This record gives sequence, structure tokens and C-alpha cells, in this order.
Amino acid sequence: MKKILITAFEPFGDNITNPTMAILTSLPANIGSSVIIKKTLPVVYQKCFDLLKPVIKEEKPDFVVCLGLAGKRTSISVERIAVNMMGASIADNMDNSYNGTNISVNGKVGYFTTLPYEDLVKVDDLVSYSFSAGTYICNNIFYRLMEYIDIEKLSTKGGFIHVPFTEDNLEGPHIPIKKQIEIIKKMIKVLGKKNG
Repeated sequence: MKKILITAFEPFGDNITNPTMAILTSLPANIGSSVIIKKTLPVVYQKCFDLLKPVIKEEKPDFVVCLGLAGKRTSISVERIAVNMMGASIADNMDNSYNGTNISVNGKVGYFTTLPYEDLVKVDDLVSYSFSAGTYICNNIFYRLMEYIDIEKLSTKGGFIHVPFTEDNLEGPHIPIKKQIEIIKKMIKVLGKKNG
């Protein structure tokens, strides 16, 4: 039986809602033979991983999948790489702002996902690869997760998946929330069949 830790983010910027929270809420305690652990994180550079780390320590999951919103995308994106940089045109939810600062002063330039991305993108035509998680909070949590796994030499596999807006966004690209939930559940089933 696998343990799969899924995270979501609270709303940020001009977004009243964040579809990752709706996805997380919809997930049952078990999918297939996997136990699902859920955690919602703040959109704050210096706090998001500090709240995730103790959950990883306590639960010792086989997989950690962080979900985030990339509203203008037209597909659900499996991120391939996290980079050691933070900065964006908007501040985080505690008004912290950075412009190209390193996430980890002496850290590696980047980390690749250890999720089975080739299998995950096959679950639906609305899933694709992405080679840029940006440099905002999503990339921050992705980088810090992978750095922690590396430093602690954990067997846990980790990565990040971006989702687009839902049907609440009538002015641009979106994927209905029910479809997003369906796709994430399919991905979890794929992970449940893998060796952690």
C-alpha cells in the first residue's frame, strides 16, 4: 500500500479561488490501494515548505505531488524541473517580493522531478510536459521539496503539477473542475502502481 501526499495552495493575487483546493477536497482517503494524505499550503515563500516538511517527516510518503495554479495554460502540466531562483511580478500573500534571489544560497542550480512523468502525461490528452515551473511559489515549493529529498536521501519521489483555470474563468483557457479532478485521480492511480 502506497502513501501519496498531495498538496494544494490557497488563493493568491487576483484569484478569489484556487482550483487546487477544490481538487484536494474532492480526493477520498484512499484511491485504489493508495492512502491519500492532503495538505493545503500558504502562498508564502518562506512558509510553504516549512509547513510541508513536518508532514513528510511524520507520514514518510512514497510520493509527494504538489499542485499549483498556472491560469493561462491550456493543459494540466507535469513540471520537469525546479530552478534555484525566486521572483515574480507579484508579491506572495504576506507581501514578500523577490527578483531573482536564490532559494537556496549554496544549493544546486536545479532539480528534476522524480515522478514518472512519461506515464503521467499518458493519462489524458489534456496533460502535457512543462519545462518551466516559473519562479514564483510553485517553483519554490518544488525546489525545496526536491532539495530536501536529496539532502535527506529519502526514497520518496516528488514533483509538481500545474493546473489551469476552471470554468469559473469565462474569458480565457480553462479545463472544467470535474475533468481536472478526474485527471488527477488517474495520475494518483498510476503512482499507486509504481515502486515508491
